[in-house]
Amino acid sequence: MADVRDIVIEQLAYVRARDRSQLDADIAAASGDLEIDSKEGQTVAIRVEILLDMEGLIRPEDQTRTNLTTIGSLERLIERRRREQEDG
Repeated sequence: MADVRDIVIEQLAYVRARDRSQLDADIAAASGDLEIDSKEGQTVAIRVEILLDMEGLIRPEDQTRTNLTTIGSLERLIERRRREQEDG
């Protein structure tokens, strides 16, 4: 099973056009999580859906600032929705 956090970070690096190592350094400096713009969060969520081949993973009601403005919150949302899809 793919590591969602790793995929989220890779896609955020892509969206920001930055090296993964730069983003990792930012995350470390921010004590393990990183605030992101909600528009970036939406873009990353869509890219992760495609990579996981789980269209519709993120629902319209999920697209709130609470779910999309940190790497950790986005990771938790994706993990929760992925478990729901896998369970049935």
